[in-house]
Amino acid sequence: MASMQLKVCTPGGEQFEIQLAAGDTVRQLREAVENQKGGLEPATCLKLLQGGRVLLDDLGISELSEEALVMAVVTRETRLDILLHASSHCSLYKDLLGTASREEGSRSTAVMGPFPTILKVLEELRGEAVDMEHLKPGAMEGSLEFSGRNGDLLLPSLDAEPLRAAVGSSEPLEAITLSVAVNSDAYNQGLGIVIEASPLVCLPADFPELKVYTYNGYGLQNEGRRRNALKFHPGMMGGQLRMEGAGGFHNSSVGFTPKSWSESGKKPHTLEVTLRTNGNNTVRLLGSEPGQEWERPWQNMLFDGLHVPAIYAWLDLGSRSRPLHVGPIMIQGHFAQGTPDSDHVVRSAPARDHVVQSTPAGGVSAHKRHKDLSSIFECCPIA
Repeated sequence: MASMQLKVCTPGGEQFEIQLAAGDTVRQLREAVENQKGGLEPATCLKLLQGGRVLLDDLGISELSEEALVMAVVTRETRLDILLHASSHCSLYKDLLGTASREEGSRSTAVMGPFPTILKVLEELRGEAVDMEHLKPGAMEGSLEFSGRNGDLLLPSLDAEPLRAAVGSSEPLEAITLSVAVNSDAYNQGLGIVIEASPLVCLPADFPELKVYTYNGYGLQNEGRRRNALKFHPGMMGGQLRMEGAGGFHNSSVGFTPKSWSESGKKPHTLEVTLRTNGNNTVRLLGSEPGQEWERPWQNMLFDGLHVPAIYAWLDLGSRSRPLHVGPIMIQGHFAQGTPDSDHVVRSAPARDHVVQSTPAGGVSAHKRHKDLSSIFECCPIA
């Protein structure tokens, strides 16, 4: 079959000579240029033009002129849904995971964060600020306000490989701890976070079928993805924390009343989930006041040692006047030694609905993590 040789150049002066079969299409031409460029950044695409004509992928290259230059222009994606889908590949995440270091005095725990807000990540991908209807920047740098009823992404599912490489580990993680600071003046509206397993996480053949607990089911519907919705009630006696989804539990007293956003002097509470590769997980609530700490186990397979779950902001039914205030996200990666003791946690699970107050072994202290997450709201007064 006859071949064609096309000259391609970019506005920056890069030049490529591409030889293709005459029966090929613009798609093969575009892919060949992308390969010679070494690939494209996430949420970008390559557009080809010749003589002012935009070359569509299904156009045969036989319709192009070998004498005229083909212009190649890299453009940024502007659709929000595509940007969100591509966000997990943003260099901001990879760079942060790649700078992880083991906690001082520990051979088994790596600490990362605070992570950039999803708005910063989308801005990095798009090249300009992105406006989301229900997720806005908070008063303090690094904080967000969420007002929607259907949840918004805070952290996409991430590949833990850069983390493992940074700390020199060839083995998968055994557990991961995700910490998010939240609070609100919304009353009697379950609020908190939704945790969603990566679609690449597979259930082991011997993992038991778990009963699904549902109170209202808000936050669990997402194309069949494996999720848990962690919600509590600031300002309500006992906090009434629940975990909806597989292995979850109903409203439970946390042993203290978490103050609302205004009552606390605009301080957050910290939600902390430790997810283990055997599915034996722990949720912990650290209140805005000293000594307020509660935890409880639950089972669900959300982490496989390689793929960090996604996190969504959640506020049942939403509220523009009383939004959910969200602070920075911190992550701890736990390796074989020093992993929080899942067997002990599961065996000590309460038969009734009451608190389990303890501190798991290994990792950064819960109070230090809570202080680090809370500090963003204490930099200066929030109007």
